[in-house]
Amino acid sequence: MVKKIQSKTAKSVAAILEQELDSMIREWNRQVGLVPRLTSILLSDADRTDHLPTLFDGVLCRLRGNRATEPPVSIAAGAHGRLRFAQGYSVAMLVEESRILEVTTFGALQRHAGDLDRNQVLPDVVTIADEVDRQLEEAVAGFMVAQAAA
Repeated sequence: MVKKIQSKTAKSVAAILEQELDSMIREWNRQVGLVPRLTSILLSDADRTDHLPTLFDGVLCRLRGNRATEPPVSIAAGAHGRLRFAQGYSVAMLVEESRILEVTTFGALQRHAGDLDRNQVLPDVVTIADEVDRQLEEAVAGFMVAQAAA
């Protein structure tokens, strides 16, 4: 008797990130809590993480969209930079938050490595890194505008 092996359907990176959004936000917040220069700014969990769903939406749009087109500017990231300036952050702190966002995102993908479409993982990781860097650039630009206006 021959057993028929069923192949499970591989999930897209976007599907995993969407499924793991809440746990990634909790993990991001936990990791931020381990960085004294970030926690030196006293914020509620909601104030610290409110921007993340919108930033993740930008990542998901890039993953699901036409990769041959120029991605749109993230207005939300610029607003985040202006808000962080008002809250007393530095540019270095914005960069640290962004680094933690990438680490958290890639950690979630690693936990689901066996579920992912292996042929698409590397291109998707490149897209994620590019989008997070683009959002950081917009956040820094927003921060600088707020700083210049202060």
